[in-house]
This record gives sequence, C-alpha cells and structure tokens, in this order.
Amino acid sequence: MIAGLPMYDWPEIQPSTDAFWTRVAAGLERNGISAPPSLVRGCAPEALWSASDLLIGQTCGLPYVTGRCGEAALIGRPDYGLPGASGGHYASAIIMRRGDSERAPGASTAAINGIGSQSGCHALADWAVGDGSAKAGLFASVLMSGAHRASAEAVARGQADIAAMDAVTWALLSTHAPDVAAVLEVVAWTRPMPALPYITAAPNTRHTDTLRACLAAAGGERAVPGLPVDVLPATLADYAPVHAMALALRGVRLAPDLAPLAPDVAPEWPSTAD
Repeated sequence: MIAGLPMYDWPEIQPSTDAFWTRVAAGLERNGISAPPSLVRGCAPEALWSASDLLIGQTCGLPYVTGRCGEAALIGRPDYGLPGASGGHYASAIIMRRGDSERAPGASTAAINGIGSQSGCHALADWAVGDGSAKAGLFASVLMSGAHRASAEAVARGQADIAAMDAVTWALLSTHAPDVAAVLEVVAWTRPMPALPYITAAPNTRHTDTLRACLAAAGGERAVPGLPVDVLPATLADYAPVHAMALALRGVRLAPDLAPLAPDVAPEWPSTAD
C-alpha cells in the first residue's frame, strides 16, 4: 500500500506533514490496517490518485468529478479550521497586487496553476463570469504557472495581474512566504466548494470509516495551514456542486486563444450518497 498527501505538501511544512502521517499510520496499525511508514513524494498526481494500491491520498474536487482519479473512492472532507476553509468546505481567494483592484478582468493576464484545477481555474472563471466579463475570453491572456505558489509569485512580480487559490494555500503563503503575500491583496472570495477530498483505492472502501477516523484523530485542535483539524464524512452528492460548475463553464474561454473549459465533463453526476 502507498499513501500521498501532495495537495499542500510545501517544503516548509513537510516535517509537520510527516508527523501527521506518523500519527495516522499508528492509528491504522492499531485498527489492524497495515500502513506505509512514509508518504510517497515525487509521484505524478494522477498516477497516485488512480493507483490500485492507494491507501490514502488527496485530490482536488475537479479531477475527482471528471474521472481523473480512476476508481478511487471518497474517504472524507477535511476541515482545516481556517477562515475560508472550515466545515468541509473552502473558498478561493482572488488575489491581485495591492492597489490594482480596479483593473478590469478582461484587460488582465490571469495566472492559473492548471486547467484541471477547481480552486485555481474554475473558481476564477466562475467569479469572472459572475463579475460580468465576456464569455468570449474572460481575460486578455493566461499564464500557466503549474502551482498556486507560482501563480502568486507571478502576480507579485507583475508577470500576471490576477490569480485564485484556495484559502488553505493563501494561509500557507501568508505564513511561509510573507514577502510575497505582502505585495498582494485578496480582492474577493469565491463561492464555497467542498474541500479537497481524501480518497482511497476502490478495494479499501470497507475500511472507509476507519481511514477517516484515523485521519481525524491525527489532526490537532490548533489550525495549522495544510493539515486538518477534523475530517468529515463525504458522499458523491457533496461534490455535485463541483460537477455543476464544470458543466456551467463548458464553452467559456479563459482567454480568446485558449480552448473552452471542461470539454470532457460527463453530463450526469450521482446525486445520492455513495
């Protein structure tokens, strides 16, 4: 079995993440579930998410609802106990350089971590559509940064004008890259979405309750950006809003020279608990 928690695995918090996993693994062993002693790092996210021997992993809601996690099953939704990231939900922070908040989206360069990201791409597009921007191209151009942190750095350096990142990442940035965060400001928050789910390979579904309980027990009462204070139950129905947003954004272009968003999202999504 393997385990990986790549979504918030900043170098600055890897010792804390490793300690968290040690507590999770110890809890699993006490419950008769053999757990790997350490987390996998350096593995391509989609390979981790769809691995047949995945015991515990974490993904973004959008890859999950668009089938990029293979047959992986839900374990639970993290509660990070942070502003904008609690109760099993999160919002994305729309960030710009300080003093640039009056710039119109349509005249801006947006930095996104990737087209397949809910918090950094679809949330930004949904906000821009709601802000009245033209669907022919929400932004003048788009910079593909590859990571939320890189998007923030691009905005801070003036290589891009606007970006979105989930509230946990904004807290990580504010804590561990204060020089970057100081140049930026949150100009808006997007509507809440279900938190980035913990997942497991389909054969492990008989252990879902135990996996969730061990993750929850390993969390702490004090909020630490990137680590949960609790893990709540999750059903397929909880992630229906992510699917609905993806459907609503089909045909929407981030920039005039980019293909429309979400061409491959299936039209149906389960509306009942799994």
